[in-house]
Amino acid sequence: MEASLENLYRDHRMKAEVKRQSLEQELITVGGENILLTNQRRQVLMLKPTDLLVQLRQGKLSAGTVVESYQAKALEVTKRTNCITEFIPDARAWAEALDKLAPDERRALHGLPVSVKDNVMVKGLDCTLGLLKKVGQPAPVDADVVAVLKELGAVPFVKTNVSQICLTPGCSNPLWGKTIHPLDPTRSPGGSSGGEGALISEGGSVFGLGTDMGGSVRVPSNWCGLTGFKPTSKRISNVGVANVPGPVGAYGTVGMIGRDGAFVAEAVKAIFSSNFNALDPEVPPLPWNDSVYLSKKALRVGWFDSTALFPSTPGVKRAVAQAVAAFKVLGHEVVQFTIPKAAEMLKIYLNLLMADHGELAKSLLDGEILDDELNWFMEISAGMPHDERNNAKLRREFGDLAVEYDLVELATISDLWAKIGERRTIFDNFLKAWRAAGLDILLCPVTPAPATKAEHVGKISSCLLTTMLFNLLDCPAVAVPVTHQTMDDEKNIQDYPVTDYIHGIFKQDATNAVGLPLGVQLVALPYCEELLCRALAELSNFLNYKC
Repeated sequence: MEASLENLYRDHRMKAEVKRQSLEQELITVGGENILLTNQRRQVLMLKPTDLLVQLRQGKLSAGTVVESYQAKALEVTKRTNCITEFIPDARAWAEALDKLAPDERRALHGLPVSVKDNVMVKGLDCTLGLLKKVGQPAPVDADVVAVLKELGAVPFVKTNVSQICLTPGCSNPLWGKTIHPLDPTRSPGGSSGGEGALISEGGSVFGLGTDMGGSVRVPSNWCGLTGFKPTSKRISNVGVANVPGPVGAYGTVGMIGRDGAFVAEAVKAIFSSNFNALDPEVPPLPWNDSVYLSKKALRVGWFDSTALFPSTPGVKRAVAQAVAAFKVLGHEVVQFTIPKAAEMLKIYLNLLMADHGELAKSLLDGEILDDELNWFMEISAGMPHDERNNAKLRREFGDLAVEYDLVELATISDLWAKIGERRTIFDNFLKAWRAAGLDILLCPVTPAPATKAEHVGKISSCLLTTMLFNLLDCPAVAVPVTHQTMDDEKNIQDYPVTDYIHGIFKQDATNAVGLPLGVQLVALPYCEELLCRALAELSNFLNYKC
């Protein structure tokens, strides 16, 4: 049976490849130079996002030309990284329609090419989650966020790869294959929005949509040197997003990814200035507060650079130190901060995420080949009985920490209700500590180490403490690139403490990593996106990070 399934997966990929080859030949013909990346297209691709938008709005560049340029670049990038699932057939027609608009009809994101994660609905295309059973089920409508982007003048032009059922921080599935890191083919770009990370990092898209339930926007952004924004879950509509349904208290949401932090802040402003409440009544009618976004009032920024459970590698600590120093130079006050009961938060989050012991996930995976990255999930959270013998086996394979924090403790609905109550208490304690410290923004790591080797990425899924916390707390958070791994970082890794199998992975994968991106995370309280975007824009402009 597995052999026949593999043939079906392979046939599906071959059909997708035929479509890509057809698009490539069409673009070569239209370009007129017998090459994919013509001089004109290269000039378009060199423009900064803000300059690109100005030229599009002024009519100096046509939206059709810009979309063709990014289609061409995306084809080149996916040949190396396997980041794309499908090109959106109507993209150039949408762009040409935009070109007919009068100047006063052009909206905030007029003509901007946008990439879309596989599990976000685009009318007429599949949302596969990396599953064969989802092929041939085209979305009947656009996701609300896609509809809003179109209304703002953006042009969705491509869909990107994900981890199988979007449940690991990697980007591999049997249907579309594995996406690799653009700087190191032995490493993962992160995930589950890893196709977005690889594509945007290499200049194949200006701006992208991902989703984030535990770090799935922030992790690939961090590992690929990008800005990745996760809003408060109800600040934006999640209607039209295909995920594993069910988790209560582990707040997932649509997120945004881009190369330029200040531009991401402006794009978030444009999106949140739209009336999502008219599309989705569950989104509060909360207008964008420009006075907060544009304020020059000094901020109080709390920071920490490591956690006791999963210590940060030297390069990550250095990135935090650089960001702290930047905020000081910018005139802000910085203070050290400790999140109360962070380890307890992680356990609550993982229990809420897997409260059904993986039954819904297993039903989705039924009849499919299981991707290697998902073995940790099947064995620990949804697999064998949790008796002493099996736990000993799991500890040998995954380490004490992974087993301790992944094992689901919930047996009844009453247990679930109690855990939801614990989540509220945890949030109240966090808020009390935040207010006692007088914070506006929190600065901390995204992950403890740079991009992980592809064979390890599934095993660290439960170790994304500093991203998962802010899904549990439903705080808006953004990954911000700061610097790159250096030889000194690698020399200093010798002193990294290894008291668990997972620590060994982080130490091992932080070697031979010179040049890989290192970043930080900025966090605000729920519904404080304007404040977070202000901090993001100021830090990004100061650092002037280059991919």
